Amino acid sequence: MQLLLHWMGPLLALLLLQPAGSLEVQCPVPTIPHGWLNPAQKNLSAGSTAVLECEAGYVPVGSSSVRCLSSGRLQPRAPACTRGRCPSPPAVDYADRRPPYELLVGSTITYFCRHGYTLIPGVSPTTTCLKNFTWSAIPALCQMVQCPSPAIINGRETSAKQEKYSVGQQVEFQCNPGYTLWGSQRTQCWSDGTWKPPVPYCDKVCVPPPLITNGQHTGLRTELFPYGTEVKYSCAAGLSLIGDESIYCTSEDGVNLTWSGPAPVCRVVRCPRPVVAQGRMDVSWHTFPYGTSVRFSCNEGFVLHGSAESHCVADGSWQPALPKCQPVLCPKPQVANGKLTSTDQAWYPINTTVTFVCHEGYHHFSGDGEAALKDSWTATCLADGNWTPLPKCKKEDDADVCREVAYIQSIVSDCHVPTEDVKTLLEIQKLFLEIQKLKVELQGLEHILH
Repeated sequence: MQLLLHWMGPLLALLLLQPAGSLEVQCPVPTIPHGWLNPAQKNLSAGSTAVLECEAGYVPVGSSSVRCLSSGRLQPRAPACTRGRCPSPPAVDYADRRPPYELLVGSTITYFCRHGYTLIPGVSPTTTCLKNFTWSAIPALCQMVQCPSPAIINGRETSAKQEKYSVGQQVEFQCNPGYTLWGSQRTQCWSDGTWKPPVPYCDKVCVPPPLITNGQHTGLRTELFPYGTEVKYSCAAGLSLIGDESIYCTSEDGVNLTWSGPAPVCRVVRCPRPVVAQGRMDVSWHTFPYGTSVRFSCNEGFVLHGSAESHCVADGSWQPALPKCQPVLCPKPQVANGKLTSTDQAWYPINTTVTFVCHEGYHHFSGDGEAALKDSWTATCLADGNWTPLPKCKKEDDADVCREVAYIQSIVSDCHVPTEDVKTLLEIQKLFLEIQKLKVELQGLEHILH
């Protein structure tokens, strides 16, 4: 109803303003977004027509002719312009496009290259629907992907060499004599212009390792010996391997390859039974081939001089030289305030007994502090190089002190004297020792004065 009043209102106004018998029917022209009527006017007389024209990029909806009916209504009733469309985008060599949802003016289409092709650098892969309903110009986009010729030093391709290779092509390699292949023997050109797996390389190899008489090595069934290869040697039964058990392919100058050392040899090597007088071995073998190790020790009363371990070497000798077991000797015993009365020498063999006497004014005292009854005593050289307990020569006053200490010890151990009483006795003993010390100092002072 409102729409009807909208259209009828202007028409009624015109009818009221016109004199009776002279009313003319007219159609008011509405505002048309993105378009206009030609000829341009505010109203159309009944029976007249106009052409609907649209802005660039827009087209009339339905018919482009607009007519004013005698009823004062336009036909079509509401002329309008809508955004125009472009035809299907152009085809591009070696490229495809994603299907667009709409092809309206202003929309953009993006192309992508097919497998085996890649975008030409600097070229945009898009085209746009223009206002004249055509697509913006698009040049050639894609070029064929090619891989560069694979270079392999000290090797070659098994097929004819090419300057460029297309996607999917495969190449196989082989190395020149004296070289070995590291990596995959076959590679393929990929769509990103690279070779996968990576192109291998050829590295130098060592010459076959030397053979040895009466022996063999672990590389007998190997054809190539690249850097780092190790071979181990072994000998026939009954023979000894002289030299390094294994050698390996290495480089001394960083370029050329060579073996780390000479090959070992196989031969019979026997060392004589090692004999050390007054000594013994840690093994009970009867034969001693190359490489045998033996440890030695000496009998009681003897000491080892030299290396305790020796090895049977390639020339059939023992290295280091066999040790010797020499008799144990005791050094000359030293007794303060005493002297030897027997043979005086720097060293004494075991079981030797020597005799001592104390200097004048000194006496020999036993371990319990009692003075010995005899004037001389002995010490014997033991098998470990030490003497039996040596005597002690002390002055008489010193002997008194020793006797007091022995007395205190006997009271504590034999008489079971209570602890408090022992403390009292010790205090008395301490006082006694102080008196003895003063007596010694006074004697020394008198000696100086005289």
